[in-house]
Amino acid sequence: MQDVKNILYFADGDFGPNSTLMRAIDLARQNQARLTLIDVTPESGLAADLIKRYGLADEVQQSEQRDAALTRLASEWAGDLLPHVRTPIGNPFVEVIRAVLQNDYDLLIKPVRPRTGVGAGLFGSVDMHLLRKCPCPVWIHRESKERGAEAGPTYRSILAAVDPVAIDARPLNQAIMEQATALARRDGAQLNVVHAWQFTAAEEWPGASAAGAGSGFADALRHIERHHAEALGALVADYGLGIGDGRVHFAKGHAAEQVLAHADALSSDLIVMGTIGRPREAGVFIGTTAEDVLQGSRIAVLAIKPQGFVSPVTLI
Repeated sequence: MQDVKNILYFADGDFGPNSTLMRAIDLARQNQARLTLIDVTPESGLAADLIKRYGLADEVQQSEQRDAALTRLASEWAGDLLPHVRTPIGNPFVEVIRAVLQNDYDLLIKPVRPRTGVGAGLFGSVDMHLLRKCPCPVWIHRESKERGAEAGPTYRSILAAVDPVAIDARPLNQAIMEQATALARRDGAQLNVVHAWQFTAAEEWPGASAAGAGSGFADALRHIERHHAEALGALVADYGLGIGDGRVHFAKGHAAEQVLAHADALSSDLIVMGTIGRPREAGVFIGTTAEDVLQGSRIAVLAIKPQGFVSPVTLI
């Protein structure tokens, strides 16, 4: 990745030398970046007498145990980097985001915490909160079936999902392309780019639903398609790509459905995407397309926020 100088690795209860940790360590070494390992002890809400009666470890004891486990992990696998270790007590996603706000981390990386119960998606509650609300890029990595440090933190196929016609979206789309390109180059992975378009107001156009739609509607549809294609072509041209070269996919249909379908068809193991195109829209922390992709994804995701994004989590 580019411009990464301050990395936060969130263990989320996993104290083994997994491939996500190896990715964080490799990035820190390559970029001469500062690396911090964090884990959060959830507040139990149990009264002191119940903790004592049943011989349970209180939050402070649990935090000390997590601190010892993280310190041992850092020493054994990243000793030359002299990583910092943090083990706060509180709500996990809130404490992680507060750490990002306090220390200006430019990347949060963590192993996935799979969703429990019925559902198509991969990401659990803490993952989704971080993807929606953390101000820095959030990289949630799916561990391979061959767990451990030797599993290899590499990807084979990376999919960049872009929306070049969104309002004020150029900086965000450039960030998506730059990070996806850098990761593909680093891992020797195939890079694909997808953008989907649709005419959502078609049902309101006079004659749109008729067997022979009027020429006005047909002209408007062609104009919209051309506008999307030209915007996509201009974006990917800066990265040596073009529509029709087999790596840039211009699809018609619902954006989230097309992103997930292309990820499956291309055997992608990482989606690089933005989360919202209008950072100053009050009360909105993730776009509907991004929400649908994250809810349905079964692979790793690197989610990038737009410039000006403000997290709903505060330091106080």
